[in-house]
Amino acid sequence: MAESSALLTPYFPVYAPSAESVTPNILDPSISAILGGDHPVLLPGKAWPRCGICNFPLIPYIQVNVSSPQTPSEFRQKVGVRPEPGHTVIFQVLVCAEDENAACFQDAIVAADASACLVRVVQASPSAEDDPVVKATRAEIADDKFFMEARVITGWTAGRPEVVDAADGDGGEDDLRMSHAPAEGLKLLGSPVRDGPYYSTAHEGCTKQLAGSVGGDAAEPQPASEHYEWRCLLQLGTSLEEGAPLCVVGNTWINQCIRHPEVLEMVIGGDW
Repeated sequence: MAESSALLTPYFPVYAPSAESVTPNILDPSISAILGGDHPVLLPGKAWPRCGICNFPLIPYIQVNVSSPQTPSEFRQKVGVRPEPGHTVIFQVLVCAEDENAACFQDAIVAADASACLVRVVQASPSAEDDPVVKATRAEIADDKFFMEARVITGWTAGRPEVVDAADGDGGEDDLRMSHAPAEGLKLLGSPVRDGPYYSTAHEGCTKQLAGSVGGDAAEPQPASEHYEWRCLLQLGTSLEEGAPLCVVGNTWINQCIRHPEVLEMVIGGDW
C-alpha cells in the first residue's frame, strides 16, 4: 500500500551553472543537493563505503542536504530527522559503478541484492568535508576511477501532481492516469516510473517491530509483522536512454516505509 492521497507532488531539480574550478560543499545551506561528485560525507571514524560484491568504493549518486532551506519542506518532513546541535542532516545514495553502465549495481538490484548500493541518512559535523578518511581513500583511488560529474542543485520546482499507482486498472481511472502519469528523471517524492512489468527490491515489505505493546503490557513489544506501506522518497532517474545519469536496465527509486521513516529500500522497475 502506498500514500493514501490520490495525487502526489514531485519536485524537480534546479541546477546551478557549472563551476569546474570549485568543489561544491554539501554542508553549504545555499545548496540543496549534489548529484554525483567524489566527496561523500562519511560517518565519524568510518571508512569509505565499499561494494559488498566487488569491494570497489561506492560512488556518490546524490547527496541531499535535508537541513537546507532550499530543500522542499515536504521532503524534509518525510525524512523526519532532526539535526543534532551543530550538525547537518544529509540524505545519501551511493552505488557501485565502474563506469556509466553501473553493471555491478544493476545486476545486484535486479537480483534483489542491496549490497552494491547504500542508502542512508547521516548527521554531518562542520568538519565532515575535511574528513581524513575521505582524503586518504580518494588519494588511493586511481585517477581514472569513474565518478559522475558533480552537479549542484540549488533548489527544486514542484511539478504536475502524479497518480500513486500508474498501473492499468478500471477504465474510469484511465483519464486520471494519463493526465497525471509519473514523470521520468531525477525527482523528490511523487510517484515512480515503473519502466515495465517487473520490479525488484531486497525487501518487498518492512518487518521492523511496531511501536506499542501487546495485551496492555508495556514491557512486551508487539511482534514484528511484514507490512507494505511505502512511499517514493526519491527517484534516481536511471535508464537505458541517452543522457541518463547512469545507464541501467530500468528506473530506480528509493522507497521509504511510511510507518518507519528510517527504513529505506532501493527499488528497480523494468522489462528485463
